[in-house]
Amino acid sequence: MLAALRNVTPFTRSILSSRCMSTQNTFLRSTEASQASEASSAVPPPVYRAEGLFAVDKPLHWTSSQVVSYLRGILERDARTRGAQLPRRSPRIKMGHGGTLDPLANGVLVLGVGHGTKQLQSYLSGSKAYRAGGEFGFETNTLDMEGNITRRAAYDHIHDLEHVRPHFVGTIEQIPPLFSAIKQDGQRLYQKARKGHTDVDIPARSVTIYELQFLNVNLPKFDIEVECGGGTYIRSLIRDIAYQLDTVATTTYLQRIKQGPFTLEDCLQKEDWTADNIYAAIERHQQKLLELI
Repeated sequence: MLAALRNVTPFTRSILSSRCMSTQNTFLRSTEASQASEASSAVPPPVYRAEGLFAVDKPLHWTSSQVVSYLRGILERDARTRGAQLPRRSPRIKMGHGGTLDPLANGVLVLGVGHGTKQLQSYLSGSKAYRAGGEFGFETNTLDMEGNITRRAAYDHIHDLEHVRPHFVGTIEQIPPLFSAIKQDGQRLYQKARKGHTDVDIPARSVTIYELQFLNVNLPKFDIEVECGGGTYIRSLIRDIAYQLDTVATTTYLQRIKQGPFTLEDCLQKEDWTADNIYAAIERHQQKLLELI
């Protein structure tokens, strides 16, 4: 065989070499095509690494919608990085929250991702717990420290708060604040207020207060801890406690400390808002649910 190859003319060697290169190129093209075919038929990564519920500690001065938008962006960037095929229409990531927190409030904000958004309705109407501060002697148009003072009243006749507590436990009638997200005639109440419509007739609503405690009473300041049902406005509660005492008051701070099974200890802090931490929090909550079954 070797002898035969030694007798091959240079011309024949050139032909054999050309055929060898052609075969090699054909093999390479076939391999590349096979790899491309396998890649095109591969299932893309899922949009979500996990779906369900988690909670964050909403920062002060953020609206609940701003939190959702910010976190949605984190998960969208994560999905793109992993090569997931996102929907063409916005929002590309399904996310929502389970109950608005005022911009001047912080604390537990429950969020749903993917099919978890379908579970949020129960959180809107479910039990919540708050810690809040009040101060007698003045009232603002927003019923918190963001607004302008509209009324002042004496409070030196107040010596005890406990005797009014029974008036605010159980099902009570409550008028929501003018500066609130409640819709009336297709507009949010706060939108009407910002346009100068301060004479808006806001009907009272039935809300449920399960528990009310007065804490750290150092007049004119006091704190309360409240467990209540959905739709309760703590700013209105502090206003009405003052009215019951023949004075006025304003909410100085507000913190949601519990919503459903979520407490402050379950919440992701702002510095921990990453895709890895969000998905880990969803999985921890799912594991808790499984342990309860």
